[in-house]
Amino acid sequence: MANKSKIIKEFRRIKALGFIKSKRLNDTGIGKTFEDYLGVDENNLKDPDFEGYEVKSHRKTSSSYVTLFTKSPTNPKGANALLREKFGKPEGKFKVKAVRTSIFSNKWNNFNNIYNFKIIVNKKNKSIDLLSKSGNSVKSTIECSWTFEELQSAFEKLNSLFFVTAERQKKRVHEYFHYTNATIFNQPSFENLLKLIDDGKIMVDLRLGVYSSGKNKGKAHDHGTGFRIQSDDLKLLYSDVFAVS
Repeated sequence: MANKSKIIKEFRRIKALGFIKSKRLNDTGIGKTFEDYLGVDENNLKDPDFEGYEVKSHRKTSSSYVTLFTKSPTNPKGANALLREKFGKPEGKFKVKAVRTSIFSNKWNNFNNIYNFKIIVNKKNKSIDLLSKSGNSVKSTIECSWTFEELQSAFEKLNSLFFVTAERQKKRVHEYFHYTNATIFNQPSFENLLKLIDDGKIMVDLRLGVYSSGKNKGKAHDHGTGFRIQSDDLKLLYSDVFAVS
């Protein structure tokens, strides 16, 4: 059961702190910093983050997409490795192939000026299918798919979502965040999720890269296949939306 009053109280406590130095130098610092002040253990588990809520943070001036959840294709087994081998190209000085591309349902994208990708909502087979074609070809191939059942399971983590917006300041290499607003989203609809995918408002982001540093430098790195949406469109997923200030 989500504890609405407690998470609002904690948000207001953090808001009153003003600008807080980011816990990380990369883009994930905004979420990591807020969750640290909430007392959330970093996790990739199915359970919500805090008091029944999944917590996500966003820079106020950013127009970037928000990751709803990550989910590798259901079929075939090892689909991401197959996509990497079939379509990828070496990244930087490394020989390992990478595939980084954003895929929508309402248009074909262009990858490396060779391939085109698109997703479709296949209601007959109850799946989201990823299609590919080459150049100007009209013939396409289903490369992989996600079952509705698996997507719905991943989507359940967002049953209660606490979405935080922050102002940012940059001082030399460090970011500072002031968490100023939040929105609570409840009562999501899987049918709405499918409709937004079908309308091109939710994209699939393939992030099959290569470690550029550290002990795994030069090795394949799957950053997670993200289902992503513009923050302004989050409200289209839910029937209960509550603004917190």
